[in-house]
Amino acid sequence: MFTYSKKSRRRMHAIPAAIALLVVTLFWLFTDASKAQAETLFSSAELANWSVDCDDCRLEAQYDVMAGDVVRLESREHLALQRSVKEQPIQPQLSWRWSVDRSVDSGPLVRVSVYLQDTDDWPERIIHYVWDSSREAGSHEALSDFEYLIVATGLGSKAERWEEVSADLSADWQKLYNEPLPPLEQLEVALGMPEQDIVAGAFIEKISLTSAQPAPQPQPAIAINE
Repeated sequence: MFTYSKKSRRRMHAIPAAIALLVVTLFWLFTDASKAQAETLFSSAELANWSVDCDDCRLEAQYDVMAGDVVRLESREHLALQRSVKEQPIQPQLSWRWSVDRSVDSGPLVRVSVYLQDTDDWPERIIHYVWDSSREAGSHEALSDFEYLIVATGLGSKAERWEEVSADLSADWQKLYNEPLPPLEQLEVALGMPEQDIVAGAFIEKISLTSAQPAPQPQPAIAINE
């Protein structure tokens, strides 16, 4: 027969509780981390999921010694790719890196356009994030009541150099319309602006969609007194 002290019995009961708490914490962290992972929407491996509208253009996957797998976009007239968006993060954020060729053309050379679903009060609306080294980064322009341009990469940017962009769609939308962001409809990646022919070339590493909302911090483990 074994005799246990009260201290030993408390420790024996505490061990299963501690193990259960650890398992729950690890499961929560793993689940939260999975939710926080970015979804890659545009990359060399994702090109097959995009529809292409192209005239006198070049579109191909390439390898860059600095960035790795990238997508090359080049056109003397028109090049645009579209893809519908299924995932709807709570506070959607788009992130990407891009680079443009040296070109005689000025104005928006390459863009990532976000199409938002129509609502009871509004038809489909669009935000164009553009590379325009002639304007201040962060500036915006109303092209119509339903269409805005935001300079994602602007003055100070240089051709043939990678630039990083992180666009908080909810925050940008609030500045433009002062209302909650509607669900995402589709993305468009293109050279120049809609209905505009342009001589330009660019590289995009990838476009990722995630949530800009910070993940909740895990609660500290409960201390076990012996």
